[in-house]
Amino acid sequence: MKNLTKYFAIVFFTAFSMIFAQSKDFTNEPGYVDFGDLAQFETGEGVTEVYLEENLLKMVSKITNESEPDVTELLKGLKLIKVNSFEVSDNNESALLKRMEDIDKKLNGKSWQRIVKRKAKDETAYVYVRTGNSDKFTGLVVLAFDKPGEAAFVNIVGDINLETIGKLTNRFDIPALGKVNETDETKTDKK
Repeated sequence: MKNLTKYFAIVFFTAFSMIFAQSKDFTNEPGYVDFGDLAQFETGEGVTEVYLEENLLKMVSKITNESEPDVTELLKGLKLIKVNSFEVSDNNESALLKRMEDIDKKLNGKSWQRIVKRKAKDETAYVYVRTGNSDKFTGLVVLAFDKPGEAAFVNIVGDINLETIGKLTNRFDIPALGKVNETDETKTDKK
């Protein structure tokens, strides 16, 4: 019986790890954006990478079901949350800004809608959304640069509700999603 339990545990953990090891190809999803190779920025301090795929997001949505129903609904429609964040230094500042400008140009020429563009002395931010066949957004991109501070490249893929997207910031500590909330507040103030 002891051996049977041991074999069952091995099979269970192997199957469990295989489920989470499977990586779906998201490059064909309409809301996906390729930021290019960001490895050159990973040499400094203050590097953060978050990569949450659909299966893990579904599991988190089940956990938050009772305590945060808005977050649960948002997570159910998501397929991918991808975040790359880097501490800004004199060594990487110009390369980070150039990468953001290149991505901005690429998205501007496609079926993405820029809803925020902010350029100040030490701050740059772009927020893009992509609409699908319905009224929902199928993609969200946030590019944010603060000096001193960090540069963040955020891509969220799936059915997105901008009213509840700010709750992801608190739940997963995703940098730069506050820029989306600032957009909502600006729109409210202008009405």
